[in-house]
Amino acid sequence: MDRTAKEKVVSDLAKKFDESNFFILTHNNGLSVGEITNLRNQLRESGSTFKVVKNSLAKIAVINTKVKDLSEHFNGPLAIVFSDELTSQPKIISDFTKDNENLSVVGGFMDGEIIDKETISKLASLPSLDTLRAKIIGSLTSSASKIAGIVTKPGGQIAQILSAKSQNSEAA
Repeated sequence: MDRTAKEKVVSDLAKKFDESNFFILTHNNGLSVGEITNLRNQLRESGSTFKVVKNSLAKIAVINTKVKDLSEHFNGPLAIVFSDELTSQPKIISDFTKDNENLSVVGGFMDGEIIDKETISKLASLPSLDTLRAKIIGSLTSSASKIAGIVTKPGGQIAQILSAKSQNSEAA
């Protein structure tokens, strides 16, 4: 890789580090091309990118960014998962590491703070955004049905009383 290519990689990485609110650092010790491709495809479907990075270039890229303290984690075979969404990427990575011991989570960055691998594990255990949305919609729909039932019940009772009263007066 010539100097101009390295400069482009460094500037692209610096831009990604500055613009990202969430990313995960991983070590990919001996993953095959097929395994990396499989992981990339899973992450791409959820709107993320998996980028294998040279440590020396990553260390240069973070110097003037909000994540400069992460440079101590830039050792070994480094790959970074960049994402805007917080729920599906940790789950994808966590599930992948269960089946492939050659990938390990090192740490990451979330909303202005450096996070450790335990935090990423906790994020992985959260339900997905779609699941959370479905639960909220279910709660709202259920509540609306209950309110409608409560509101219509007194009206139905009044109608029954009036009906019974009119039947009594007709019988008399």
